[in-house]
Amino acid sequence: MEKGSQSQDADDLKRQRNREAAARYRERNREKFNQRMRDWREANREQDRKLKREWRNRQLSEGSPDEVAALRKAESEKTKRMQAVCRQQVFEAYGGYTCRCCGENEPMFLSIDHVDNNGAKERKSGLYAGSGYGFYRWLRKSGFPSGYQVLCMNCNTGKHKNGGVCPHQTSSLLKGIHHG
Repeated sequence: MEKGSQSQDADDLKRQRNREAAARYRERNREKFNQRMRDWREANREQDRKLKREWRNRQLSEGSPDEVAALRKAESEKTKRMQAVCRQQVFEAYGGYTCRCCGENEPMFLSIDHVDNNGAKERKSGLYAGSGYGFYRWLRKSGFPSGYQVLCMNCNTGKHKNGGVCPHQTSSLLKGIHHG
């Protein structure tokens, strides 16, 4: 029994040394290693997702309550970061953070408008999951198709309630008629 134990200890020591050597290699060759890992993940997307899912499920089932809470918090923060990046990309693709009608530039007031007033129809068709992030993700995945524009919520709602034309536009047309 003692020989088996010594053999096990030697194997454990060997594995530990190999892990340390691999860590030193990764540290010395960080960019090369990172590129190789990116290439592998791209080439093995499904296997990568499966391994990540298994790792996450193991952490949730075997972790202490504090570890589980930390994992959930990290996931929540990553989700918020990824959603913010996606939103930024969408707004940049459609002209930046400026309302196309009135010039409002406060990001919290801005949204993506369906130029042809077909948003409800699109949502019901199942092209994308709901609105907000699901819609932004679909726009990005679809290569930022035409037919969308940045409007502030006032112009977007006004356009909806005014038969597809923002009240800013109709009031300027009327001013031109009365003063022309």
